[in-house]
Parts: sequence; C-alpha cells; structure tokens
Amino acid sequence: MSRLLNALCLTLLILPVSAGDSVDVLGLPKERYSDWPVRTSSRGSVAIAEKLADNEVLVPLLNRDELPVALIASDEIAALLPSAKLTRPEADTSLVEWISKQLDSSKAICWISDSRDDIEVLLKIRKPLQSFVAEGGTVVLIGPHAVAAGSNYSARDDLRRWKLGAGLISDAAICSSTASDSDTFLKALTRRVGIQLGQTGLLYLRARKFAVVGDGQATFRLAKGSWLNAREQVLRPQKSRGQDPNEFIVDLTEWRRDAIERTLEPFPPAKPPTPHVKSGTLYIVGGGGMPKGLMEEIVKAAGGKDAEMVYVPCAEQEEIPRSSLIDLWKRMGVKSAVVLHTKDRVKADTDEEFYKPLKTATGIWFGGGRQWNFADSYYGTTTHRLMKEVLARGGVIGGSSAGASIQARYLARATPIQNFNIMAPGYERGGLGFIGGVAIDQHFSQRGRQKDMTKLVNRYPQMLGIGLDEATAIVVNGSEAKVVGRGRAHFYDRNVPVVEGEPDYVALPAGSKYELATRRVLHDATPPPKEEAAEESADTESVEL
Repeated sequence: MSRLLNALCLTLLILPVSAGDSVDVLGLPKERYSDWPVRTSSRGSVAIAEKLADNEVLVPLLNRDELPVALIASDEIAALLPSAKLTRPEADTSLVEWISKQLDSSKAICWISDSRDDIEVLLKIRKPLQSFVAEGGTVVLIGPHAVAAGSNYSARDDLRRWKLGAGLISDAAICSSTASDSDTFLKALTRRVGIQLGQTGLLYLRARKFAVVGDGQATFRLAKGSWLNAREQVLRPQKSRGQDPNEFIVDLTEWRRDAIERTLEPFPPAKPPTPHVKSGTLYIVGGGGMPKGLMEEIVKAAGGKDAEMVYVPCAEQEEIPRSSLIDLWKRMGVKSAVVLHTKDRVKADTDEEFYKPLKTATGIWFGGGRQWNFADSYYGTTTHRLMKEVLARGGVIGGSSAGASIQARYLARATPIQNFNIMAPGYERGGLGFIGGVAIDQHFSQRGRQKDMTKLVNRYPQMLGIGLDEATAIVVNGSEAKVVGRGRAHFYDRNVPVVEGEPDYVALPAGSKYELATRRVLHDATPPPKEEAAEESADTESVEL
C-alpha cells in the first residue's frame, strides 16, 4: 500500500498544467495559486550531512549560552558544546518517544547516527518535527538518515524509486553522494528540487537560504521541462568576502518556483497581451523620489476626500512599522488609509478580514524594496484578485521602484539573491499583472541598467521594455503612457531595427506621450539642450515611497 501511495503522489507531481482560456477581470490570463509555493520561508533551520570532515562546524550552530539542545550523539560531540544546555537519551530509550517529548522544551535537535534504520524513526515523527522547524527550531541530521529530510528521498540510491520524506526541507528530493545516474535523477524530479549531498560538508538551510559549512559541497538540480533546460549548480563554501553570493548561497524558494515553472506553459508567451488598461489608471514610478505633486494627483484620481487608500509595503519581514504614507494620506483628508501586509500566502488567499479593505478600495500603492516579496505573498491569491478588481472598478494602482516593476505581468529583476539579473529564474512569471506585454525596470539611468534591458528584449522581442529613471513616472490610461518627473522613460521596441552605434531605445522626458499598444511616440517633449539642463533639477520631491 505504501508503495502504491508513493507512486500516486509522484505521478500527481508530473502532470503538466495547461494554460486554459480563463481570464481575469482585466481581460488578462488568470494567475493560479498553485503556480507558487504555499510556504515560501520558514522560521527555523535544518542542517544535514552524510558525515562531517570536521565536527567543529557544529559549534557556531549549537554552542550558544544555555541553548536547550536535545542531543543524540557521542560524548565527543557533547564535549564540543559546553555552553549549550544538553539533554541526552538514556540507553535503550525509544527515540520516537524521547524526541517527541524533547520538542516541547528544546530549541535544537542534533541527531548523529550511522544507521540507515533511523530513516524509519525520523519518518514516524515527521509531523511534529515539521511544526518544530516552522516555529523556529533547529534540526541537525548527520548520517544516512539525512537524505530523508526533504519531501522525497531515494531508496538506496535507486533513482527510479523515490519515497516520501520527512518534509523538513520543502519540495526537495534528496539523494546521497554515491548516487550516479543523473539523467534518471532529473527525470524523476518534476516539481521537486533535486539535492545530492556531498561526501562531507554540512548543508545548512536557514529560513530559505542554503549554504555549505565546512569542507564539502552539495549539488542542486532541476529537471528539464518542455521549454526550459535542465538546471544544475554545485554549492560550495564561501571562500572570500568579496565573492559573488550566488556562488555560495542558494535560495530554496527560487529553485522551488523554477521547478514548478517546468510544468507550466511557456512564459512569457510568444504573443503576450497587448499593453492596455481597460479601466482605471496606473502610476508607475522609477524610484528615488516622487515627481512633484504626483501623490496629490493619485489621491484625486482615487476619489479625493472619498478615496479609500491601501498601502502594500514590500518587506521581507513579517512585522513592519507604521508607514509615514498613511499619515500623509490622512493629512490629505482621504476617507480611509490602511496598510495591507503579510508573508503568509494562505492568509492572503483565505482570510476575509485581511483582504476586506480591498473590496471597497479606490487606490493601492505598492512600496519600494525587492519585488519578489510581492510575488511570494500575493501571486494567484484572493488578495491578488481583489487588487485587480480595484483597477477594474476604475480605481488607481501606483507604486515606486519594486512597486513599479510588480505592476507588469512579466516581473523584471526579481532575484532573491542580489538584484543584478534582470531575468530571474523562477520569478519572471511573478508580476501581479495590472498590465500585460511589458517588462518594467527602475532606477534606470542612475544604476546604468540600459544593457540589462537590451538583454531582456533580445531574448523576449515580443515584450516592450520600459526603463524608468529615478523621480520619473509614466501615467497609463488605456494604452497611452504620459511621462512625468525629472528624468526620462526609456522604451525598447524590437519591432524597430537596431542600428549599430545608436541607442536601441527611445528616451522621453516629462510631457511626452507614448502609445504602448502600437509602440509609437505620440509626442516627444525633449527641449532644446539649454532648456533641458535648466529643468534637470526641478519638478521632483525627495520622498521615497
């Protein structure tokens, strides 16, 4: 029966998802809740290894003042942890009962074993261990049972057979260092992140970020999809302070999202939706300050004194301080001003009290930060649908920096580790989709991002690239974008031949208008050189929202 259940679970994982023909209230394809991991991070930590070359790597993890540690290990390991408050089982104690009991009083479980039989013990307490990690606990598994820490593990390195694991590392399928048939390994891992442990080295997951501690490595793999190539990265310890973090850190949620992507229809589609806002208005700001008077214009468009405004911050932490924007809106006399924030996708999808303000909202403002946070929290949820309904009712959607990029269906520059890659694996589908057919980047000239957008539209010539300078915005009604602010809006259209030695974009200043649907400059307000220099420092406010 257990073999049948395992086979059924894995079969369900490999079923492809079709695009269907369902559209949202804006006339765009609906985003699906199932296309994003439900839990995108954890409060706790998990560390796994088959064996360690040096047990000292455990010291910084566990040897902390009075840290309650349930230790299943030798006296030699215990001697390395004099500062921790250790609890150890008596001989012949049932590990299932003993560990279950320790979960209430311990902050960490360190379990070192040389017996593969301990996999079965681990699986018997998988649910309480999952809760322990979710609530902030640390689990360290060293030995043959470490491979069972993921959602699936290989049965004695037979990569054609996968069993359900303890689920401490979500959507991971883990095998030992001795597994060798990588082709089979990849084929069996649809919607799973394949992790092959190294012979030594501690693979440490904290929240959502992986690193290897001590001498050793771990190999991460994703299966080939119908339109995406297989992906592989060998993760090794950090060697120098100035080293690229992408070489020694793996973001688990990015890889989980990329694993899901391999089961979906191609994105962006060969024929993306025409950039057009059926109703309402978009205010898309390039960060680095607001164009003068723009927030007043936004509030007026949202109803003035009758405006019901919602601020959605872009934050990685669960709790955020009160925003000065709420106070600003109240001073402007709006009817209501609330903050909407969660890192819990289930809450964003099912908590009616949470998303209630959106049902009557007339305006939404998305804050600055790292735009992948918006996707992780809201993509495909009921909250997301209600945000779109605000625009469909004729309301206002605005945002700056990350709050600019997130407005497009295609999400540019959304890598969770740094933000140098404009095309982020796993996150390109993550835009909230208030407008289709475009990719939006910000802080454009100030951070020299022109070449990045060139790379994007070269790969996806069907997309209209938009790069916004700081303190510069486009205001979109229908398919017309009006430029406001001190800098320029850059439009990249690969329907226009690129001439060597000349810019591959048009850059329009304030007062200009661009037709997004037909990709035409309606009006170029570029002033003569002397006037342009005089106006460069004007028409901006230093507020970053």
